[in-house]
Amino acid sequence: MLIELKNVSAGYGKSTILKDINLRVGEGEKVFIGGANGSGKTTLLRVISGLIPYTGQVLISGRDIRSLKRKESARLISLMPQQSGMYFAYKVKDAVLLGRYAHTGLFGGNSQEDTDAARAAMKACGIFELKDRYINELSGGQIQRVMLAMCFCQGAPVILLDEPGSNLDIRYNAELEEYINTWAKDSTYTSYGKIRNTPIAVFHDLTQAMRFSGRTILLKDGKVYFDGLLEEAVKSGKASEAYDFDIAGYKREEQKLWKFVQPDK
Repeated sequence: MLIELKNVSAGYGKSTILKDINLRVGEGEKVFIGGANGSGKTTLLRVISGLIPYTGQVLISGRDIRSLKRKESARLISLMPQQSGMYFAYKVKDAVLLGRYAHTGLFGGNSQEDTDAARAAMKACGIFELKDRYINELSGGQIQRVMLAMCFCQGAPVILLDEPGSNLDIRYNAELEEYINTWAKDSTYTSYGKIRNTPIAVFHDLTQAMRFSGRTILLKDGKVYFDGLLEEAVKSGKASEAYDFDIAGYKREEQKLWKFVQPDK
């Protein structure tokens, strides 16, 4: 077991978004978090990453994340948010190195190990040739790859991805999926030992989610409404209920629009 949530509730101000969530995510799982807008997907990721207060317990490798120092938790969990937040003119290589903050010593500074990790992360995300470019010179798709490289560089075995392909064209989305899926096949060495890489991602596009995930968790009204395979959720009607929308019917109509695309021979 890697991550466990016990009776977790959370929200903002007087508004409760998540209500009594109980979940277990094992190491090496690829998990898609879905549900309608406002169902609590982003809030769930923020709770797991320790960014917002909550009631209940969130455990990682058996330890309550509230008992961990910030650098300790950052060595285990990284978060790729919807927005980059990169408003300064960093060079790509310097931005990616920011991901190593959890590993720097008392007086900061980057070691050769940090530099090597950044180099490997940039290569894994196809941006090594951009290393000397400034962030504000890049396209949206390139910035998304820089953000993913920062997560890889952080060296945490769990990556939380909040709509990683939002506002990207089809090519960049496909490339981003490939980088994440390749990373998910590997493991990371931590103070807890070797842990298989575990991506947990929110997607709006269910086709993208189908290509990514081995497990689907659908939220509805702040609670876990379905936990299993996405195919089962669609066939059973649970997906339509979670989204309050005819998912299966929409996908059938979508297939009709693409009927001119012939299958590979």
